Amino acid sequence: MTRSRSRHRRSAWLVALLSALALCTACTVQLAPPYDASLVNGIRGVSNNIMELYASAGMGVSKTTFSERAGQYNEIIGRADALALQSQSRPVADSALRDKADQAIKQRLAISPLPRTVSDDALALAAGECADARHVPRTPALPSFGPPPANTQQPQLPASALALAQVARAIALLRDTDCAHGLNGAQVAANKGYVTHFMSEALVYETFLQR
Repeated sequence: MTRSRSRHRRSAWLVALLSALALCTACTVQLAPPYDASLVNGIRGVSNNIMELYASAGMGVSKTTFSERAGQYNEIIGRADALALQSQSRPVADSALRDKADQAIKQRLAISPLPRTVSDDALALAAGECADARHVPRTPALPSFGPPPANTQQPQLPASALALAQVARAIALLRDTDCAHGLNGAQVAANKGYVTHFMSEALVYETFLQR
């Protein structure tokens, strides 16, 4: 009888231990966003599309040929926005992982200083001028997409989601400027430098998760 009780206690203890380990494993998964190969491939794919756009417009383009590029712009913006949503749909990383990822990004992009983000005013101005050029009503400016203030309880967004949102905004600015005025080589080069930085940031963050 005593042996039976002892075996029962050991079995109960083993079940409790396994349950606790399973619970801890689940918690770990929730604290670290999983590596997503499809997201990385998507970022690389849209990066290729962006470079093709820069190559075609790099010598300057006229606004009279904007319609030839409009679909290309819109596809890139849509894909970048979709990838940003895919990135932020995963579990939020804990602070320790975010700090490590931020450090990895800083080390990889040390020679590429962080550019100033595209302002809402610049986007609104370009969008308004494009609307005027197309003879359509102007639309209200949308609020910027960025990290929540540090003193709030809102979850921090992944670095890749924030970077991809900046890419979409920069391409939108280039599109609307092209629509209203056309582009010169300097404008294309400046936009390319900006977007390249944030595309690299998104890729560094996502590949960092493959650990």
